[in-house]
Amino acid sequence: MMQSTVDKAMDTLTEAAPMTSNHSIQLKRQITVKTKVTDNFRVRAKSELDNELKLIDTQSQQLEAQFQYSLQQLEKMAHQGQNVQGQLQQLNQEAQQKRSQMASLKMQISSELGNLDKIENGQFIVTGMLENTVELRLGDNLYDHLQNAEILVEDGVITAING
Repeated sequence: MMQSTVDKAMDTLTEAAPMTSNHSIQLKRQITVKTKVTDNFRVRAKSELDNELKLIDTQSQQLEAQFQYSLQQLEKMAHQGQNVQGQLQQLNQEAQQKRSQMASLKMQISSELGNLDKIENGQFIVTGMLENTVELRLGDNLYDHLQNAEILVEDGVITAING
């Protein structure tokens, strides 16, 4: 017996997208990591920030050494009669931009280091952002799943996961 056109269409639809109440989708969302300020956290954070400042100083020294080397190379080329004005200008521009970036980063870290002593023990501060996926199903409240997701941490131990 021949299948009707309607029956064929229903069979095709059922095969392509099964009709179930379990339709879902996975989305990426941001998770805020908040850390409770404790004496242990303060010691660890200060150590990490001090290490970052040392790293920036090392990178600044390397930048200056590279700048001086490139400058010497351009001077050699200029003594050979080559026009290096454009390259010299570009080198100076790049070096100044990197110096500014490093100085800005160093100021930011120094500020964080100074502010660390101003925060009372027991307060939570944002220490990072993570990304994860969340599964949404028909009938879920989108805002409840995407907003206010956070992980609370105390001395490196997760104490709560909200959202």
